[in-house]
Amino acid sequence: MKSLFRKIVKFWQRAILRSPKRSIIKDDRRRQLAFGFTLIELLVASLIASLLVSVMLSFLIGVLDSDRKETAKSNAQEELQAAISYISDDLQEAIYIYGADALASINDQLPHTQAGSTATCNPTENTCTPVLVFWKRYKYDPNTEQTYSATPAAPRQYIGCMPYEDGTPASTLAACRTSAASGAAFGRDTYTYSLVAYYLKDDTALNGTVWSNTARILRWELKDGYVAYCASGGAITKTGTGVGTVVSPAGCPAAAKLRTRADSTLLPPASQVDPNVYFILPDQGFNRPDFASAGTLSSLAGGWRKYADFNNPFVTLVDLMDDTAYNVNQGGDNLADAASSATSASAIKIPIGRNVPQTVIPSTNPNCDDPSVGVGNTNPAVPITNQSGTVTQRVPADFSDATINPSRLTSFYACVAPENVTVRLFMRGNAIARLATPAVNRNQRIPTANNLSFFPTADVRAFGRSAVGLKTR
Repeated sequence: MKSLFRKIVKFWQRAILRSPKRSIIKDDRRRQLAFGFTLIELLVASLIASLLVSVMLSFLIGVLDSDRKETAKSNAQEELQAAISYISDDLQEAIYIYGADALASINDQLPHTQAGSTATCNPTENTCTPVLVFWKRYKYDPNTEQTYSATPAAPRQYIGCMPYEDGTPASTLAACRTSAASGAAFGRDTYTYSLVAYYLKDDTALNGTVWSNTARILRWELKDGYVAYCASGGAITKTGTGVGTVVSPAGCPAAAKLRTRADSTLLPPASQVDPNVYFILPDQGFNRPDFASAGTLSSLAGGWRKYADFNNPFVTLVDLMDDTAYNVNQGGDNLADAASSATSASAIKIPIGRNVPQTVIPSTNPNCDDPSVGVGNTNPAVPITNQSGTVTQRVPADFSDATINPSRLTSFYACVAPENVTVRLFMRGNAIARLATPAVNRNQRIPTANNLSFFPTADVRAFGRSAVGLKTR
């Protein structure tokens, strides 16, 4: 029986394996595999792919944003370095740099205080702080030319040939003109004076009327003219009146058309009188400084007064400077010989304190004397007991004084040794402001301990290479 039962079971097993239903099931599975994935499988695959794309996209956006921020930082640092290098080169011909005391003496003579000015800085805005003001030598190109006569055939005159105009043989004069035209320098010194001023201007209050809406450094220059030396000792015959009067000084070429400046009544009670005859007129308002009289250079420079109101424009040197309003937590309001008032509440730390006032000598600044942070004064003045040393002063003298520091900013200031013609400049940019146009709201670009890398700084110690050569006490 057992043997029979086993045979029956094996039979049914073979029958089931050979049944058509089993074959149908296998065919259905083959058809399913042939037609692709199910809807659920596709949804699951799409979800996984979306997650992967989101992760990769977030990573890419993060990389691009990080690159944009690093580019902004790099550009801010490069522009600061370019600006500070430009100013250093500009100081190469400096003969005197104004310290805080002398600058206060001429503050009302500078263009930012000029009433009715249409320039970039004027009293109605009250946002421009003069930081670096100095006298320098300005060199005219000896090939600068002027035609004295209205006759087209008249020869052109060159600055380099001016001294040869009086009684010079025609052949020599022709040779000079030919050589001057080809680049050779002849004649008298082509150097004159010019007054240069660098300002820090706060544009935040202009409410988007300028593209950066932050702060910037401006440059302003006032140049002397070039005197017509052929008129030296000669009589002056005027034709007409006012600015641009046509004159024919004795000893100058026939029908010479040189110019004089009209008298100015800007400085009562005595009118300003300019007796010079010019080949090139000075800029409007220029007046020569008196460095030949008795006294220190600072006292003489502090006595300078303008000839008339200015019309020279301001030129932007660098934009997007830090416009963080000054507060005492930054430091800088302490006297330079006292402990700093900087606290951890502010990310900005100003290493130079206020000038120390003296009763006998000009104000001093031990921080500016220090070579690690200042100009490195090798002969600092000893207050009261010794006046023979050299003083250094910070400009602006007081960050919280709106008269001295109208911008109320600290992103551009200097240590100055006036009579040593030495200065150390400090600059601070703002890279956060570069990340949006117009710049993001001022409250969103305040330096903190976490974003301090967005506020690059630069400083340099620069020296004037020229000297007045006249100094008495």
